[in-house]
Amino acid sequence: MSDIEKKSPSLDGQSVASIGHDAQDVLARFDPEDVKRAWRKVDMHIMPISVLLYLASYIDRANIGNAKVLGLSEALELTPNQYNLALSIFFVGYVVFETPSNIVLKRVGPRWYIPIMTIIWGIVCSLFSLVHDSAGLTTIRFFLGAAEAGFLPGIVYWIGAWYPRSMQGRRFAVLYSSVSLTGAFGGLLATAIHALDGTHGIPGWKWIFIVEGIITAGLGLLGLVFMTSYPARASFLSATEREIILLANEADRALKAHEAFSGAQIRSAFTDPRTYLWGLVYLSTYIPVYSVILSLPSVVTGLGYAGTTATLMACPPYGLGFIAVLAAGWAVDRWGRRFELYAAGCLVTMAALVVLMAAENLVVRYVMFFFIITHSRAPPGRFVPIAIIWAWMTANIAGANKRAAATGIVFALGNVGGAVAGQIYRAEWAPRYVRGHAVNLACYVVALGAGAALWASYRRDNAARDAAAAAGGKDGAVVRGDMLGADLGELGDRHPRYRYYL
Repeated sequence: MSDIEKKSPSLDGQSVASIGHDAQDVLARFDPEDVKRAWRKVDMHIMPISVLLYLASYIDRANIGNAKVLGLSEALELTPNQYNLALSIFFVGYVVFETPSNIVLKRVGPRWYIPIMTIIWGIVCSLFSLVHDSAGLTTIRFFLGAAEAGFLPGIVYWIGAWYPRSMQGRRFAVLYSSVSLTGAFGGLLATAIHALDGTHGIPGWKWIFIVEGIITAGLGLLGLVFMTSYPARASFLSATEREIILLANEADRALKAHEAFSGAQIRSAFTDPRTYLWGLVYLSTYIPVYSVILSLPSVVTGLGYAGTTATLMACPPYGLGFIAVLAAGWAVDRWGRRFELYAAGCLVTMAALVVLMAAENLVVRYVMFFFIITHSRAPPGRFVPIAIIWAWMTANIAGANKRAAATGIVFALGNVGGAVAGQIYRAEWAPRYVRGHAVNLACYVVALGAGAALWASYRRDNAARDAAAAAGGKDGAVVRGDMLGADLGELGDRHPRYRYYL
């Protein structure tokens, strides 16, 4: 072990050697305790508000499933097709506004844009209580999607602006694990709020939207107080701590403290074929993801449960998913093998879907949802892959402007799947929903193939750049992250010194 490696401070438990030789020389001069303190401060200021806002966003978009079981459908006299339309229309607003929203985010900055967006969609959520028919429900769901459209790509972009690629897996896992809590906590919260049924003459299902919308708006106000756009502006960090964070990110991917708005980089996101391949991954993943989120209470009803019991029985699979996502995020940062973990989640979920299609025993079918929820919710499976995909995709898109635009494009394409998802578990296919499971199985096949294509293309480009470096008299086995002093310009991740994560 070299002297530098012996005295290298830890980046969240990893040697500075993991982010490149140039970074070792620069960061080795810092006291290891200062480095640990800097990352602890970043975690405490970035992750709690991110998790709370993301938890609120999923509860607000998925609470319609719990509200349906608890009286919404009967009160509005919804037909199955009307309910499915209300599920799907949300994603129309989402898809239309997602990409432009992320471009505006880069212009305005996350500090104001994300909290204000949260307050607006919280207000819209509360307005569900004014709905009296299917037309009103469809209209308000569209505006909820429009109001919330920029949040998910925005929060992913914001977290990516703070952490080097080797530290993002666990952070995205913590963020996405809140979705598993949505299923567990959201169902419990909806059941508890429903206890207000009849208070002030308001039905329990309306109270669900009112209370959850108010909570969301309140969290948005907290965001206005606690959020900071970028490390260079972080008042909670000392000058030394800011330098540590900035140097770590620059060494990893040439991320500068200040990157001006670049139309050329924005355009490069639209012209890069990989952007659309990632979009296919998200599309084929989000169809099953959202179909299960939105329909699990109804599917559990098909297993023989009803009312609040069905809502509560939908909670345990999400609890296991919470643990699985955290474990996957740790594995990503520990071993880095993103595609292998992604593929494993895909295959486990596909096997569970096959069993669901074949089994008639209610207990067996219910247990299979534990596997689907645990290994889905990400590109390949449900919970495990999406956390991996976020870490993998953001790690391989360089240039802040391109990353902002590409993230918006990919999430917009993926949310087309959300519009389709409401049609997967149709009432006429109850109680076993074999056709719905078959559609989701086909989606995972596509997701696995698209992920494999991305992996192969990244592997090929890394090998070509190593060969070119060796031919030029440089070390071909370039360590990921030797980017200090590099100017990506309009090349972004096509820069010859940039290496993709596999």
